[in-house]
Amino acid sequence: MSDFAMNEGAMTDGELCCLLAGPLNSTVDPAVTLAAVPDAPLARLADGLFRHLDTPSPAFGARFWFLQATEELRRRRLAGPGSASGAGLETQSGPGPLASEVPAG
Repeated sequence: MSDFAMNEGAMTDGELCCLLAGPLNSTVDPAVTLAAVPDAPLARLADGLFRHLDTPSPAFGARFWFLQATEELRRRRLAGPGSASGAGLETQSGPGPLASEVPAG
């Protein structure tokens, strides 16, 4: 996904607006689109969207894409390293305990 090329620093409003008006606006399946984005550019996109939502006039669709991006990041975190993009999480009744959680008792 060349549209999500990794640049240094925080995503600018200009970059974000270009994504919102271009590739993100024309995507058919947001989940598939974001699943194809590598971790670092996805985190940069989520950060840029978060900052953009704190402006006086955020672009239409910014909140939707922020929620989609953070959900994809959460899904990846729960899937853990080494899993095939979280395959199998959808079939479980829940994500299960995190590595840092300790059973009660």
